[in-house]
Amino acid sequence: MSCPRCQALRTELAAAERNGDRSKAVDCRVLLRRHPEHDDVPVERKVEGQGEQ
Repeated sequence: MSCPRCQALRTELAAAERNGDRSKAVDCRVLLRRHPEHDDVPVERKVEGQGEQ
């Protein structure tokens, strides 16, 4: 996949790691994990029938 947002976050993550900015690196990892769509395809899909109870 070639999601521009993910590529930008990975670049930012690499720079933060090189500079020893752990806080920024964690932020980038969280944003990557939470990024909802890649090339207009949802990364995570909720399984029907498994909502919050």
